[in-house]
Amino acid sequence: MLHTSPDPNRRHTSLTSAIWILLIAAIFATAVLTQRSLSRLADSREVITHSLFINKALNDMMSQMLDAETGQRGFLLSGRAPYLQPYYTALAQVRQSRAALGSALSQDSSALAPLDVLDKAIAAKLQDLDHAVSLKSEGRSDEAVLLILTDSGNQTMNAVRLAVRSLESDQVRRTNLLQAEIEKEIRNYYLVLGVSILVNLILLVGLVQRFRNASVQRDAAQQVVDERNVELSRLLAAAATRNAQVQGLSELSRFLQSCADIEEAAGLLKQHLPPLMWAASGSLYLAVAEQDTLRQAFTWGDKSFIEYFESNECWAARLRQPFRQPFETGSASCAHLQSAYAIAHNNNNIQCLPLLAYGELLGIVVLEADVLSDPQEGLEIEGSRRFALEQVGLSIGNLKLRESLRQASIRDVLTGLYNRRFFDESSQREMMRALRQQTKGDYAGLALMMIDIDHFKRFNDQHGHEVGDQVLREVAQVLQSQTRGSDVAARFGGEEFTIVLADITEQLALERAELVRQGVEQLVLRTSGKDIGTITISIGLAQFPAHGTTVEALLLAADKALYEAKSSGRNRVVVAT
Repeated sequence: MLHTSPDPNRRHTSLTSAIWILLIAAIFATAVLTQRSLSRLADSREVITHSLFINKALNDMMSQMLDAETGQRGFLLSGRAPYLQPYYTALAQVRQSRAALGSALSQDSSALAPLDVLDKAIAAKLQDLDHAVSLKSEGRSDEAVLLILTDSGNQTMNAVRLAVRSLESDQVRRTNLLQAEIEKEIRNYYLVLGVSILVNLILLVGLVQRFRNASVQRDAAQQVVDERNVELSRLLAAAATRNAQVQGLSELSRFLQSCADIEEAAGLLKQHLPPLMWAASGSLYLAVAEQDTLRQAFTWGDKSFIEYFESNECWAARLRQPFRQPFETGSASCAHLQSAYAIAHNNNNIQCLPLLAYGELLGIVVLEADVLSDPQEGLEIEGSRRFALEQVGLSIGNLKLRESLRQASIRDVLTGLYNRRFFDESSQREMMRALRQQTKGDYAGLALMMIDIDHFKRFNDQHGHEVGDQVLREVAQVLQSQTRGSDVAARFGGEEFTIVLADITEQLALERAELVRQGVEQLVLRTSGKDIGTITISIGLAQFPAHGTTVEALLLAADKALYEAKSSGRNRVVVAT
């Protein structure tokens, strides 16, 4: 009876095939893990965007409640029905903001209780406002004034503030929890990804060792396998490089999201962007807000670059896609790279890469890189650059969105001055500071001006709301120019403004108020080539501590002085008594 032994060649081939299958599976797993890491990074950006939207809705609601209170107060002081228009407008806006907030938090069951508290606080405040308006409308002015002088209005507004702050705190907590969960998942992906790459390398070493021990009779087959091995090594190296790039971009995105402004982000990019661009020399240009200009943020390498240029001088900015400069300068070259620059940069691999986010041009990266002999390597580097710029663009876009939302929450859209909410918070801080400094005896005092545009309704009735808006903007510019960096100029509501002057004597505050009044009186406004007349303002001035030791007391004193200025003929400054 004959016994057959296993064929060594067949066994060798089977083991080699098994290693190949395992290696391909490991590479596929590496690619899947990389894709999941990028997906979780995108989820992190969505969490932040959702949180910013909720914060904006809360800020809008608080500002609208304050506008409603301002409209009510104007009606109670003047008794004129037109002052109720901003009151009812603010009430409608409060309902819209509440609907937007409810829609944003509809999927979060933990937010139902804080929302219910907020609804009750808003209902109590609106009932308080409506009660005072009803008393005034019925001719019971004394009862309306007594209602205002009680502390109920302040208590109901404080209840609204506490409810808003509670929702904001809950939102920050939920956002931090989601961010921590996502970052934990990303770290786990990185750990598994590292293990996957290690397995790839071990399998590759085993595969190379097996082919080294192959017999001389299989030299032809060995050569084919070696070629596959080289290609596989290149793929693994590319995967490892991409993994390192993903990790680096993840860290960079995390830091960029924590930056306070674009200048701080530019300083961070100066350290991390050049290695990601694979270029010896380059420059980053960032778009200037409200201008069609790109200004240099930083450069690297030994080449010089122009300081700034218009966006229409760069083909990458026009086409919204990468543009490689032709070897010869001319009409097809970017204008900002021609003339003396083109002579200094005798290189046919100069590229302009756009930095984009949400369809907006955020900047341009100009690179001067060496020409690579391997086309495949060149394609991989181009892909890495574009991937890095996409991630950086999204991070900067989120940073700009967050900054614009922050400015929108503290600035009045029409005039550019601070809004009522910022005034309330900053005036309370200045008052606490004044009280502390008063005990030391080295504080000159604090002054508060209430300002109202005279006959503002006449401008709207005679010339239309567009001219009325122009009047508000021009007056706001005068107020801004006559205040110091430590002062706070804000739009209080409608055509009313207020200025808090820190560390100033009563005499200097009066002189400053006169300068503001004269500056507005000297304005010359024209619309369609037609003079629309002179603008004047009335100012009520109150001083700490002579006229009050709280913001509310100073506001009441300044408001009474403003009413006296109106009654005395307008276009004047009256100091509270």
